[in-house]
Amino acid sequence: MTFLNPLALLALAAAAIPILVHLFHFRRPQRVAFSSLIFLKELQQTALQRLRIRQWLLLLLRTLALVCLVLAFARPVFRGPLASWVGAGRAAVVGLVVDNSLSMAVRDAEGAYWTQAQAIAAGILAQLDADARVCVVPVAGPLGTPEPVPRSVAAEQLSMLTVRHGARTLAAALQEAYTCVQQTQTPAILYAVSDLQASTLVDSLAQAVPEPLPTLLIPVGGQTPANLAITDVRIISRIIEQGQPVQIEATLANFGTAAVKGVVATLTLDAQRVAQASADLPPGGRVRVTFSTTPMRRGWVPGVVALLQPDVLLDDNARYLVLHVPEARRLLLVVGEQARTDYLELALSPEIRQERVRFEISRIEEPALPATSLENYDVVMLAGVHDLSSGEIATLVRYVAEGGGLLFFPGADGRLEDYRQLLERLGAGQVQGFVGSWNGTTPIATFDRMDLAHPLFEGLFVRLPGQREVRTERPAVFFALNYAPGTGDEQTLIRLSNGLPLLQEVRYGQGRVLLWMVAPDPAWSEFPLRGLFVPLLYRAVFYLSDRDTEMLQTLEAGRPARVRLWDFPVEAVPELVGPEGQIYRAEPERQEGTRWARFEPGPAQPGIYTLRAGAQIVRRIAVNPAIEESDLRPAAAEEAVRRLQEQTGLSVTLLEIPEASSQAVAETLQQAQVGVELWNVFLGLALGFLILEMLVALRTRIETVTAGNA
Repeated sequence: MTFLNPLALLALAAAAIPILVHLFHFRRPQRVAFSSLIFLKELQQTALQRLRIRQWLLLLLRTLALVCLVLAFARPVFRGPLASWVGAGRAAVVGLVVDNSLSMAVRDAEGAYWTQAQAIAAGILAQLDADARVCVVPVAGPLGTPEPVPRSVAAEQLSMLTVRHGARTLAAALQEAYTCVQQTQTPAILYAVSDLQASTLVDSLAQAVPEPLPTLLIPVGGQTPANLAITDVRIISRIIEQGQPVQIEATLANFGTAAVKGVVATLTLDAQRVAQASADLPPGGRVRVTFSTTPMRRGWVPGVVALLQPDVLLDDNARYLVLHVPEARRLLLVVGEQARTDYLELALSPEIRQERVRFEISRIEEPALPATSLENYDVVMLAGVHDLSSGEIATLVRYVAEGGGLLFFPGADGRLEDYRQLLERLGAGQVQGFVGSWNGTTPIATFDRMDLAHPLFEGLFVRLPGQREVRTERPAVFFALNYAPGTGDEQTLIRLSNGLPLLQEVRYGQGRVLLWMVAPDPAWSEFPLRGLFVPLLYRAVFYLSDRDTEMLQTLEAGRPARVRLWDFPVEAVPELVGPEGQIYRAEPERQEGTRWARFEPGPAQPGIYTLRAGAQIVRRIAVNPAIEESDLRPAAAEEAVRRLQEQTGLSVTLLEIPEASSQAVAETLQQAQVGVELWNVFLGLALGFLILEMLVALRTRIETVTAGNA
């Protein structure tokens, strides 16, 4: 507590007057002649003691009244958190962090949180000195590199801000504001106006600032409104074909405290509603719903899953997706010198597939492999290659790691050591030679167990009524590689009756490899002669050519976007074109042999964006809100202060403004800057003590007169 008029405290010396009067009674006692001393005996000793106590009480009340009166004139105040900053007497630089994240679109009785935050921020600017400089730092969508600007310019920046996607944490915004205000040498202070959304207060990467600047945290809102959201959409089917069913799964979330029944979600593809699902959402729970649809065209098919129920936040009620139905699968067939590929090429010929599936097949001999660019193909098929150089092995491994698909058929004259090196580089198992007799007549095994749950076999077999399990063909095998699975990321898809693997999947990097232990040759097995050969070959090509879900990536709105440049012209500049024609450009960059494009800033709004090279459409990309922005639950104010202090090292003080009006902001800031004056409290105490003194003094006179008359 301090005093605005400290010189008035000198008058506290007047508090000694009642004490002096009490100790040195200047009135001389008068002699009163009594006819008899009998009257003295009648005085009660208790009455005299009571009078003596009341005299001391009068002394205390008179002294307290004088002290409180002097303190009232001295104008005592409880100093506010800004008192030391204002006391510097110089123009200051102010860091103003304004929360404009998605949650600020929520409304309460006083209006939208964002409107309230803007009013409070404008009130803060209005209270600054005319020569003060301000760093305006939004939580979402930075204005660029912030720098201190005059108060009028800061007001214009504030008026241009809107609620945006892609919020950073509040700690990150405060650190940016701290860096901005440190550009000047004047006293600095930070303000942060936020709804204290709990998800924006978690920042494991935050670092403490060198100097703990005073920081005022001003909360707005404070409610926990119920909110429904679609937090995820996944394409379950790994193989997507025109005219074939596709399974899509969506996750519906309830961030409220009450159950919501009958939530309806719809799936729209190519602007047509194609499926619908409903679910009951428990409080704070999530439920997955599945849609089944059939794409009727090839290419990039845009879609959206949407909720029909409106709630407090509409932006997260829709989540976008893209189905990729390839126009054609580009295959590179690498043929060994002694390999027989007539059955393989016949199965892939237009006469067999009847244009149901489009294959673009390039056939090369084994010696031409080193000079061929594999990036131009979706699947590379090795059919009976004899030997592989270290450079060819490195090229194939890099191709798979970057997301390519490799289909391997062995050759009877192939060098096992080269096969071993290739598999070792891919993290696969070991080839231990051959089993059986090439071009023999005695089978060593037959097709036995298939992992029918694998996407490769999805929709390939049908269980007939009355069957307990799916019946499959069991071609005989005469000659095969003896393969021992390793400990890497691989899976046996078809196993022979003798226990050896026949078809093995190996996952490496972003790509996949399917290893056949037999060649497409009747000298190895009956497989090329059976009806299973053609559809299983097609499924293998489809499975390997479909990019992993990471390739069909989903970007987050309002945040920098990093896009992998598959099949992108080398000389072209990558462009992201939004649904309303917004264009974002980036310079390609190469990392570990892979080309990327980083768009910063990234797409501002959710929707379906087009990645293009000039006039060529390369692919379409879904952009969605960040999942954490759907959880509107606020943190307690004291908890928010504690977290920010721990994460940033700033001296954070909570400042609550009763309402978002200029008058309330001015009064609250005045108290924060100067403090709360207490002169009226001490003046009231002085008057109270004087009234008590009058009552006690009156009672004392009455008793004195009564005692005298007695």
